[in-house]
Amino acid sequence: MNAAILAGGRARRLGGLAKGLLEVGGEPILARLMRLLPGAFVVADDAAPYARFGVRVVGDVIPGKGAPGGVHAALVHAAPGWVFVAACDLPALDAGVIDGLRPRLADQDAVLWRAGDYLQPLAGFWHTRAEPRIRRALEAGSPGFRTIAAALDVTVVDAPSAAPFFNVNTPEDLRRVRGG
Repeated sequence: MNAAILAGGRARRLGGLAKGLLEVGGEPILARLMRLLPGAFVVADDAAPYARFGVRVVGDVIPGKGAPGGVHAALVHAAPGWVFVAACDLPALDAGVIDGLRPRLADQDAVLWRAGDYLQPLAGFWHTRAEPRIRRALEAGSPGFRTIAAALDVTVVDAPSAAPFFNVNTPEDLRRVRGG
């Protein structure tokens, strides 16, 4: 499967720690995601933290655009076709998230979950055909995912649970996911 793990965030609320290296269940979140997404590459501004994993690391093509820029970089660096894009801070992501979207893949630009009121663009499928439109949007400003999704042909699927999309952004989130 064509897959990318976005690990380029600054993690300000975590004191700048590389989120993918945070340990949950005795291993880095990135290691868990790499098992789930064999052959995935990492999108990050700094390859050094990920060298020990032997994974290909690519940088943003249009710097300073946050997670939407990371998705764009994933589409630029992936083989043509569908790319499953996952954030590096999703310790509960599982095969059900991926398998639940596969039957929906067709001629659209993205297939994404919605959990409650929240679109989940960093645990979904994006097609490389969307890259030129995303690039144009990024070059024109700093759009969020809602703006980008509105400009694309996106299938949105309601998630049965928000649990797989829990992300680690703060020390409190990390304690919670570790059960503390």
